This record gives sequence, C-alpha cells and structure tokens, in this order.
Amino acid sequence: MWLVQQLFRGLVGYDSEMRLVPDAASRWEVSADGQTYRFYLRTDLTYARHPHRHLRARDVVYSWHRLANPRSASPGSYLFRGIIKGWAEYEQGKASTIAGLRILSDSVLEVQLEKPYALFLHLLTVPYAAIVLPEAAESLGRAFAYAPVGLGDFYLLHEERGRLLVLKRDTGAVRKLVFRWYANRLWAWEALKRGEIDAFEGTDRALEYLLAQNNDWKRFVERLSIPQVGTEYLGMDIRSESPFADRAVRHALRALIQRLPLKEALGLDCTPASSFIPPPLLDTLKVAMKSPPSIDLSVLRKINLTLYASPAFRELCEYLQTALAREGITLHVEYLLGPSLREQIAKGTIHLWKGSWLADFPEGENFLILFESSQQVPVGPNTTRFAHPLMDSLIHQVRRTTDEKQRRFLYTRAESLITAEAPVIPLYHAHGVWFVHKRVRNFPRSRLPVWLPLREVKLEPQGMEW
Repeated sequence: MWLVQQLFRGLVGYDSEMRLVPDAASRWEVSADGQTYRFYLRTDLTYARHPHRHLRARDVVYSWHRLANPRSASPGSYLFRGIIKGWAEYEQGKASTIAGLRILSDSVLEVQLEKPYALFLHLLTVPYAAIVLPEAAESLGRAFAYAPVGLGDFYLLHEERGRLLVLKRDTGAVRKLVFRWYANRLWAWEALKRGEIDAFEGTDRALEYLLAQNNDWKRFVERLSIPQVGTEYLGMDIRSESPFADRAVRHALRALIQRLPLKEALGLDCTPASSFIPPPLLDTLKVAMKSPPSIDLSVLRKINLTLYASPAFRELCEYLQTALAREGITLHVEYLLGPSLREQIAKGTIHLWKGSWLADFPEGENFLILFESSQQVPVGPNTTRFAHPLMDSLIHQVRRTTDEKQRRFLYTRAESLITAEAPVIPLYHAHGVWFVHKRVRNFPRSRLPVWLPLREVKLEPQGMEW
C-alpha cells in the first residue's frame, strides 16, 4: 500500500492530522439525504509519463468497474458492495454497468448510494479506489502490475523482485524513491549508517540491544514511535461446537491474559490494549465494561487449548504458553503461514488464533465490521462468528451518523458489548517505528499503518556524517 500511494491517487485523501481533504477531486457536494455525492475533478492532473492525458470522469468510472469486475479478481471488490447503487448487481453479472455511477461532464462525476453511509468519503482514500489510466489497464491486462500508470507523483522506473524498486518523478524536491528489502533490521541499520538509505521501518530485540550500547546514533538518526490505529488480539470461534462457546471460558482467558505485562516482558513498542477499538477512536472508556477481577481459572483447565499463529509471533506465543503453565493451564501452540492460517479460520477448523487488525481509515467502524453478523466468514472478516442484534443496530446507526462525536459515543457502546461478550482478547496497539536520518525533512508521521504519502519529503544537503 505504501508503494501504491506514490503511484496513484484517489478522489479523496488525508492531511497530516488525518482529516479528509480533496485529492484527485477539487471538491465535492453531498445531497441533503446523504445518498448522492457529486465530485468536481481537478483539471490540472495528468497521468505519469502521459503529460497530455488529463484526468476525466470516465477514468474514475472505469477504475471502479475494473475493481468490481469478477475477471479482475480484486480482493477489494467488497469495498462498495451494498454501498454504491448497483455495485452488487454488476459484480454478479446481472447488469452491464454500475447504476450508481453517472458522468455529468469530463470533470464532474455523481455517485448514488444504496442508502446513506456517513463514512463513504473515507472509503475513497483506500488504495483499491485509486484511479488508473483506462487505456493502459486495457492494453496491458495483467501485465499492468509491471507497468502501472496512475495520477501519483511518481512512476515505476525499475524493479528487481524482492530486492529493489525505483520510483521516479520529473519535478519536486526528491526525484527518486528507492525501496530496498533487507533480510533483517540489523542489515538495514548498517545501510542507514553507511548512507545507503535514509529511513527504514520496524525494530526488534537485536537492534534495540545494539542501540542501547551507545547513544551516539541519536545525533544523526531520529527514532519515531507513532501509535497506530490497529489492534493485535486473540480471536475465538464462539459457535456452539467450539470450547469458547461458553462465555465464562472466554472471560477467564481474557482476564488472565490481559493482566500479563506483555509490553515489558516482550520489549514491545506498543500501548497495552484495554479495548479492541483503539482508544483515540472512542468517546470515553468509562462506559466500557472491564473483565471481572475475580475469575474461575478451573474452566480453562477442563478444555483443550490450542493457539494457532503465524511464526512471526513465536515469542509472544511462547510467553503466553509459559504464563498459562504457571497457572496450571496447558496451552498448545501450532504455527501456520498467513494464507494457511486464514484458510483454516474461514473453514472453522481452529478455535483460537492470533490475529491483527489494521484500520484502513481512522474510524471505529473499521473494527466493528469484525462483529457484524452479515460479515461472517467466508462472506466477510467476522472470523469469530459473533452475532448480536445490538451490535448490528449500533453499526447501522454509525453508518447513518454524520456527527463525529456521536459516532464516537456509539463506538464506545459497541466496545462495551465486545468486552461483555468477549469474542476477542485485545493484547496491544502496536506503534509504527521508523528510524529516519535527520537530513530527511517532512517525513510522514501517520497514525494509519497503511498511509505513507512521500510527496512532501525533502532531503538536506549531504554533510552530516557519523
């Protein structure tokens, strides 16, 4: 997603405070009933390496038809399903066009929704909704992935799969972006010291140990730690055939794990989680119920506990295994690669797993979709198979509420329900960690894990040496 953002634009974006701002659209209007959006497109935008090809409304319509077309097999085709009028009918082959998309002129586009959806503009920031050059996408087909053409500031100049990617632009303070992949972060750190790269993402125990030995690096490098809008958690299948169908079992496991000092024990750069929805998206946690202080651990000793996780979380899982063993509880751990783990969760063959959920946009609705009854796997991302009429009602209210403060109140009520029913165990909200050389200016500090616009980045002249 970081790469795609440099190559493409959508109609709407975010500013540094994560407020919605126009991007490929210069402005928009919303009807009184909240069901019709009219976008006025920028007339100064041209496609990369096609300086005479200006943005047109039909490009947006083409791009969204391409997203919805089953032949594209896009994993993002669900994005506007049930939201833009006629989207589902086109997906299913029942209509030749998406009824809710209307071209009023070369620079004016109208979108009609099935029903009011207060968060519609946020969906337009997601890379799936980016605008492509129709001629290029049609002529190249699947090869478009290797020669993408968008409205972004940069275009793809060179690629070495799994090693190097070079993006270029013809104007601006920084003319090239070079993305390099390293086997581990110690190698990336050495590359930063040698001046081969200007920034890298992430940290680990080995790197933190090295940095703690000497603070001289702080003269040249800034370590950014940015709380992210995301949650690391344990998910539980709560259907009747699962051992976690019993709410007492879920509460006992949640209360036991949430009192563990995960941040300190594992050296995590994070905020410990007291809620599934990250606190900045909530109105207040005062009304959010907490797990009961006194718990009956005997219910956990009576069942077979097997945790499934990606190998990337081995240290976390082994810590949980040891911590539960101290309470006389046996936790088995099985490791599966991401695709296999997701497949087994969808099939319902496993009942307890390590999950991660990162927000696509800074709203609590991102997290509530995991508990919407109509979104149960394999249709949607509701892997716990949670279903509750109050939750569905709250989600429905959120989607119709234009007042942000009122939405936060609804998110907090939903969080209370999540805590009461405990289909998930929130572990922590990770921080985005970057090491950035101090010659870099305007490096983005986004709370959204998926949002990394680099168009404003600048470099000071060389001269700062280790």
